[in-house]
Amino acid sequence: MKTFLPALCLCLFLAAPSLAATGYVSDILVVTVRAQPGKNKTILTTVQTGNRLEIIEEQKGFMLIRTEKGIEGYVRSQYITKDLPKAEKIKQLLTENRKLQQQIDQLSASLSNSKKKTQSLTSTEKELALVNENYQKLQKISSGAVQITLERDQLQKENSDLAERLQQLKEENNLYLRTGVIKWFLAGAGVLFFGWLLGKVSRKKKRSYL
Repeated sequence: MKTFLPALCLCLFLAAPSLAATGYVSDILVVTVRAQPGKNKTILTTVQTGNRLEIIEEQKGFMLIRTEKGIEGYVRSQYITKDLPKAEKIKQLLTENRKLQQQIDQLSASLSNSKKKTQSLTSTEKELALVNENYQKLQKISSGAVQITLERDQLQKENSDLAERLQQLKEENNLYLRTGVIKWFLAGAGVLFFGWLLGKVSRKKKRSYL
């Protein structure tokens, strides 16, 4: 009986499904990863806020985790969250904001070059101004992660619409350029034909004098 209970516990432990969930170090912390659950156990490494961890097993007050470098050890459960920390969310949003600003700059440059070729860019300028206005608002409220997410989604949609509109304008500009080339070609052909016609008339006049 004494040997049966440990064997049963071992079987239950091996049969327990692996959580294999993803967790993150919460708040702004540096957390120690220890070889065994407990305060004074051997320290294997440390993890910081935003580090991605694989949660292998949860115990009372501790979690068995695997770091991105493959190190397995125990950390206190109170320092681990399965939600992306707010600091990381804000960092991601700020990165997306910078990308959006770059896209706005590219659109501004494209608009500056296209104004001389077509008047249809007026509507795109208004859309760009609206995106710029929303972007400025987003910067002012960047401390609120939830609000940033909502504004980011709206800006992503507007940016997608602008990208589609910009593609249309590029096609229109290409058509405009092709039309201009054809006009110049026809004008050149007309000049050549007129010159040929004048030459022919001039030759006829010379013959009549003779």
